[in-house]
Amino acid sequence: MTTGRRPRVSIERRREQVLAAALREFSHKGFHGGSTVTIAEDVKFPHPNLFRVFSTKKGLFIAVLERTFATIEQEMLVRGEDADNDQLWAMANGWGALMGNREVMLILLQGYAACEDPDIRDLMHRWTQDVFKRAEALPGVDSDLAHDFFAAGMLYLVAASMDLPGRAGDDPWAERFLASGS
Repeated sequence: MTTGRRPRVSIERRREQVLAAALREFSHKGFHGGSTVTIAEDVKFPHPNLFRVFSTKKGLFIAVLERTFATIEQEMLVRGEDADNDQLWAMANGWGALMGNREVMLILLQGYAACEDPDIRDLMHRWTQDVFKRAEALPGVDSDLAHDFFAAGMLYLVAASMDLPGRAGDDPWAERFLASGS
């Protein structure tokens, strides 16, 4: 006999589902444009219950940013710091791989765009500072080289947000743009 009820989902699993849906929503629509109703609908979760997992929309947006920072740390920063040689190049390769995930690139832009909120601004400041300092601390890297590395990363962040890597084969300008400086 079936009761018609869905099986219960653990709070940890529900949190992961909500974070994935929130990344999709916020990366494309931003903090103010993103809808918690849409996020709840995407994971088939009653909207009021969403706030049992994340108490506020801002808390959810910050959790998505923090999850993104953890991904970047693993894929770029740790990879570079653990490399045997040319650590900055290893970080650049990690960033290049991350550029393939357009939602990661977009959520970073959305985080910077939402910096009118002091909590989000402080979070983005701390993360940006951490990335810069960790690049700067690599052997053979000074402030100027760390600055150039970070600036190039931001340029490629913008390129990824425009989906230039996906257009490079069809758009000669995109191909030239992405090839400069490499």
